Amino acid sequence: MKIAVLADTHVGDRREKLNERILTAIQGVDMIFHAGDIVQPETLEELARIAPVEAVAGNHDCQRFGLDLPRRKIVEVAGYRFGLIHGDEFWGVHMNKSQQLEYLYQLAVEPFLEEEPLDMIVFGHSHRPILDSCKVVFRPSSPMGRKEKRTVLLFSPGMGHRNRYLSTIGFLHLQPAELRAEIMVFGVPKEKKGPVIE
Repeated sequence: MKIAVLADTHVGDRREKLNERILTAIQGVDMIFHAGDIVQPETLEELARIAPVEAVAGNHDCQRFGLDLPRRKIVEVAGYRFGLIHGDEFWGVHMNKSQQLEYLYQLAVEPFLEEEPLDMIVFGHSHRPILDSCKVVFRPSSPMGRKEKRTVLLFSPGMGHRNRYLSTIGFLHLQPAELRAEIMVFGVPKEKKGPVIE
């Protein structure tokens, strides 16, 4: 199974439409995860024409989507458990992108600590591709006070429209004994000036 992972597309805010190279790259995927800052609901409709979409709201989405889009969610696919979150809030306080890496555990991991263990947490907000891991002690609510330690992958696909010359998305490849993450970088050569004629 192949899942496309997007975040921070900002269509209607910073961009007029989804990047055509991204739409081409995600053709044929089985599912799409979007980690927030979608901005226009039509973006999710466009993505849903390609594959089923699981999405969460980012800080730019709350007014447009209201309660229709959760701030975090858990998705179970092919025997794996994924936490989706934008990763911009720490105890209700908005954190800037520049602060996110310093507080990544608090922003992306802590909101899931009382859930059943996850295999990966997908997040956005940073506008930068990130693939990391950390040890997590999950404490799912149970009468026995059970704890379960697990190494969890942390994955941000970056930004589909980072600037005129660079954009990134992610892919997850799910097999029974392997979960593989991939970051695809789209670079565009800067325009070259023609030869100087004297």
